[in-house]
Amino acid sequence: MFEQSEVKFKRKLKQNPIYPFHETEEDYIMEFHSHRLLVGIMLFVASGVGGAIYWNEMRQFSNEVFDTGFVLLFLWSLRIIYYNLLVRKIIIEKEGQHYYFYVGGELMFRGDIHNIYLRMRGQHSSNGSSYYRLVLNGFHVEEQEITTMTKNKTALEQLAKKLAFRMNINYFDSEDVSISHIVRHINPKTFYMKPSIKKAAPRKAKRMSIAKATLDAFY
Repeated sequence: MFEQSEVKFKRKLKQNPIYPFHETEEDYIMEFHSHRLLVGIMLFVASGVGGAIYWNEMRQFSNEVFDTGFVLLFLWSLRIIYYNLLVRKIIIEKEGQHYYFYVGGELMFRGDIHNIYLRMRGQHSSNGSSYYRLVLNGFHVEEQEITTMTKNKTALEQLAKKLAFRMNINYFDSEDVSISHIVRHINPKTFYMKPSIKKAAPRKAKRMSIAKATLDAFY
């Protein structure tokens, strides 16, 4: 029987409260293959099957453009497979302020904790229905799908917020502006940064609004 996305996710969280991560004494760790690996495999199969059929019929017709196209597609698919066979690893410090992104054991990026987060991704279909999935994303991190699509946003959102709470990371709704965002970590450089002092406007400039003048005076 087909299991709904939020039901499967809930079952996974019962088995492992920080799914899809596992934990050590100091870190939360997640290992995965890039979704592009499947794309590479599909291209490899398509180029192989298509090329075999084409070259089998070359006695009837032949075209240099087709020859070159199949060869390039085949080589491109191999390149995609080779690069994405490497295991990705995301490490989030439990008590620290950083996360780490590895590809094949090589550190690709070390970032601040406020730049990695869980987010709801929404997609609207042609029949008017909306579908949602949960992803893990961050600055210089390959986005990773945690769940598949579901219509039940409310149930998925509750589970997502629990996971974000347990891991102490930010959570964002599918909408850019939403009261459902939960921001636990902010960028300290921008939060405490005040705008530069502006010079007085010349007399010929447009009249400044009271609200803008009040804000300028405050800062």
